[in-house]
Amino acid sequence: MPRAPDLQMLLSRWDLTPDILVPVALAFAIYANGLVRRPGMLEDRLWRHAAFFWGVMAVFLSLASPLDAFADRLFFMHQVQHMLIRVLGPMLIALSQPQAVLIAGLPSWVRRKALGPLLASGAPGAIFGFLTHPVVATVLFIASLYLWQWPRLHNLAILNEGVHYVMHVTMLAAGLLFFWRVFDQRPAPKGTRFGLRLMMLWVAVLANIPLGVFTSFETHELYPAYDVAGRLFHMSAMDDERLGGFIMWAPSSMMMLLAVLVVIHSWAGHEEKLDDRRIASASPAPAPVAASPSKNRALAFGLAAFAACVLAATLAIGLLAVHGQMGSPDRHLAGSRLDSRFRLAVSVRH
Repeated sequence: MPRAPDLQMLLSRWDLTPDILVPVALAFAIYANGLVRRPGMLEDRLWRHAAFFWGVMAVFLSLASPLDAFADRLFFMHQVQHMLIRVLGPMLIALSQPQAVLIAGLPSWVRRKALGPLLASGAPGAIFGFLTHPVVATVLFIASLYLWQWPRLHNLAILNEGVHYVMHVTMLAAGLLFFWRVFDQRPAPKGTRFGLRLMMLWVAVLANIPLGVFTSFETHELYPAYDVAGRLFHMSAMDDERLGGFIMWAPSSMMMLLAVLVVIHSWAGHEEKLDDRRIASASPAPAPVAASPSKNRALAFGLAAFAACVLAATLAIGLLAVHGQMGSPDRHLAGSRLDSRFRLAVSVRH
């Protein structure tokens, strides 16, 4: 088994490679140029600009900071990294609704000679529309979690840089597509119905739970590649995987619950606008559906409260269970585990 690298060396390791720096620098430069060209956008909801900044920074720090080095050697730190790449970063970026600012920030020749003809062809819009369909986007978002947690593929990604790169790219893309649909500022019929957006989030939360629970309570080591890379802090494989499984479904589900609250807030704001329009129309008789907005809001908040209670209860049970399991001995033979590590290392590297 290789010796774990020096902790001080990992803490000072920043992976400032062009494939990370160039996209981040371009995103910030184009966004800033868009605000300069459209100064009115600068004063329009400053929190959106902050959300874009921290969303991009979440992705950047997860890939370039020392977190990436720790994630290669601890399963639970890898789950923190995936949470930033797949959930938090895309959620903040999509919430900022940066499309108008980014388009305004592009050079005029790019908009005229590249972006305009590309959008006019219709093919990109059709492809994007298919990928952001509520069902497709939700399936891709869940698949990006389950596929890369499959032990054989996950172990391969830890020991193969190219596969690891594909893992991160696909997780980021799936997260952006999913949250773009969830936070689309267009209401139905052009956008997705708010009830369906809540369903997308609820399905994603439910999908986190079985995989996280399975990983937390599995009694055999699933990811020996971390021992091949050099697991840190003398942490046992089982404790590492139990903690990682808990992170996989608990904090990620809490973030999804925040997204639920944002959607409910947007839903309430949309229906208030509809109420104002009805009042402004000064119709002699109230519309028969005039009471539906308040009912919809009450239903949405009730569902959110129920989801919060279920999540809180699940978290409490999970914390107690994981705490109990963390102190239990591993239930597999160290010799066979060591053999599997070296068989894995040899098969991947050759």
